[in-house]
Formats: sequence, structure tokens, C-alpha cells
Amino acid sequence: MRFFKNLTGIVAGAVLSVATVGVSADTWDEITAAAKGTTVNFHMWSGDDRINAYIDEWIGSRLQDQYGVTLNRVPLTDTVEGVNTILGEQTAGRDSGGAVDALWVNGENFKTGKQAGIWECGYNGDLPNNQYVNWDTAAIAYDYGTPVDDCEVPYGFAQFAMIYDTKRVSEAPDSMNKLLAWIKANPGRFTYPAPPDFTGSLFLRHLVFHVAGGFDSALLNFDQATFDSLAPKIWVILNDIEGSLWRNGETYPEAVGALHNLYSNMEIDITMTDVPGNAAGLVERGTFPDTTSTFVFKEGTLGNTSYIGIPYNAANSAGAKVLANLLLSPEAQAAKADPSVWGYDPAIDLNKLGSKRALFDAIPTHPAIEAVRDRGSYVLPELQADWNTALEEGWRRNVLEN
Repeated sequence: MRFFKNLTGIVAGAVLSVATVGVSADTWDEITAAAKGTTVNFHMWSGDDRINAYIDEWIGSRLQDQYGVTLNRVPLTDTVEGVNTILGEQTAGRDSGGAVDALWVNGENFKTGKQAGIWECGYNGDLPNNQYVNWDTAAIAYDYGTPVDDCEVPYGFAQFAMIYDTKRVSEAPDSMNKLLAWIKANPGRFTYPAPPDFTGSLFLRHLVFHVAGGFDSALLNFDQATFDSLAPKIWVILNDIEGSLWRNGETYPEAVGALHNLYSNMEIDITMTDVPGNAAGLVERGTFPDTTSTFVFKEGTLGNTSYIGIPYNAANSAGAKVLANLLLSPEAQAAKADPSVWGYDPAIDLNKLGSKRALFDAIPTHPAIEAVRDRGSYVLPELQADWNTALEEGWRRNVLEN
């Protein structure tokens, strides 16, 4: 299987400072010694059984075998729950012994936490597998436009893709214009998850570039005046197609899992994902039909990195660092990239792996994602997190409640 390279210069003009990587006083040997015999509480969105199995079984067993650390996955329905737990503890003055040791995080949740000072920073240089991260890559060094500044550890790279049934859709509507036309021509056969569902909001963000006439790096940083000029055009589009959506747009799936269920039950013909490899796994499990394929828009689709954040008050900071380092290892990154396991693209630079590059070269390409295996040339950088907040609220007022 071939993997795309993360973005570099395309985002450089849209951010304000360069992330730095510091080195704390702890050595790796001291960290692993402190972690041995402990339990690490990993709070994460847990809406996908395959992801949960990867964490519980693949990661959990190796964390115990290699480091003597027990993994306790704490399920979240939304990452903001974990951020709010930490913020609540900070407000209450609980500056140690916190409930969250590690949190799967990115975007507006990371930004909110960084502004509040809830992340431990300065430890990436202590993690041996940090050597495989290309911090010169803007899509790694900046999280939705927010400088990482050594306050989180890369975990995986996602890119938005559409999933469709080739038996029911003869030609992929591989641009936003084509998709909007297809929706109107095929009433009831498409819908999208209601924001603030992650994937639903991701779909929404593509319309920013669409109504602007295409990608423009000047759009990446949020500007209220720009939002005010573009947003009404987005609401017009979404209200125009609403009557052509599943159930006439009177209701929306509450999450991407519900959207996938509609697709697997043949109530709709197209679904969507931020991890194209998901399509392969769902076909293999018999959830999706074997005539499933994927596509990205010719004008590009948004890509973003997710991370592991360690709270400033984590009860088991050492255990969290051991977990983050294991998740960053070539072996763990290759395992989750396998479509039969998860299909989540690596956050590490394959050019830094030497002989371990073979771990990735050995991963087979599944027919369901063959069409998007070279999608790297179609990656667009993510909008700054403030865009998401404004779009979600605007959608609620101007589409859902309209």
C-alpha cells in the first residue's frame, strides 16, 4: 500500500509561529521505570468497535508486555467531554491526580485546552519514536492552524473521502458541483451527519472552499468578515438540497455511525469518512457491500492530524508518555494503517523508517480503497478551529432550525 506525504509549504503562510520541540529533564529510562506497574487512563472517542479493539488488544497487550503498564480505555462520545473534565479539575484547583492521563484530541479541543493551559508540554524529545516524526511538516506542527508547540504527540493522519456503492451509483460524483447535482437528481439517497458530529462538520467545511471558488490559503485563518460573506452562500446550498435528502431533510443522522448504517441498509447510496481505510474494513466485516468504492473530490478534500494530549495534572504522566510513544512506533502505526485492522494513515514520516519501511510496503491495498490510494495530491489543509465553531453554530441556526 502507498501512503501520501503530509502537507508542507501549503499551510506555511497561514500560521503565525513555528512549533518548537523541547526536552524535559526526565530521561526515557526514568519515564519507563516510573510507569511500570501502573494503569494509564486513556480517554478517547469510542464509537468504532474496530478502533476500540485495536487499542484494547493490539496496543493494550504490548503496553503490558513491553512496559508493564495496564491500559484502561475510557470511552467518550465526544472528545470535548475529556477536555471539560480537565477544565473542571483545573477550575476546582485539582492540579495533580487528574482523572485523564491521555486524551485523543485535535482541532478546536486542542486549541481550547492550550489556551487554558491544560496540556503538559516539552516532552516529545524524550520519546524515542519522536525520531520518526517530521516536525517540519506544517500538517504535523500545526493542529488546525494552532501551533502544537510540543504539547501533543502525533497519532494518525486522516483525509475526508466519500464512500459509494458502484452497483447503485454508476459514476462517482467526484467534485462538490457533481455531488450537489447528484443529490438533486437522486432525491432521498443522500444525507450527512448533523454537526457537531466530527464527520458532519468536516463535510460542512468543504463548502467554504466551494463557495469561495476554490482553495485559497488566505481562507485558512478565521476572519469574521470573511465568514459573514461566505456563510450565507453555504446556507443557501444546504437549504436548497434539504428537500432532496433522506427523509426530505426533516431529520439528520446524529453521528457518522448512523450514516453508515443507512448506507449498509441501502437507504442511501453514498456515505462519508475521514479515514478512507474504514471502507475496506467495513466491507471485510460484511457491513458494507463488496461493490463499495471510495473517491475524493478532484478539487481536493481536507486532511488533518490527530494527536495524543497529556493533561498538566495527569495522575500518570509517565504511563501516558509510554502509551504515546508506543502509539507512535512504526509497528503500531503500520498495524493501524492495515485496512483489516483500522485503515488509519500514519502520522510518522515513512522516509525516516529505514528498513522498517517494509512494514508499510507489505500492507495490501483493498479494492474498496484502490481508487484513492494516491490521494496525497488531493489533500487540502484544515481550516483554523474557529471556522468549525462558527460553521456549526451557523448550521444550527440557518439550516436545522430554519
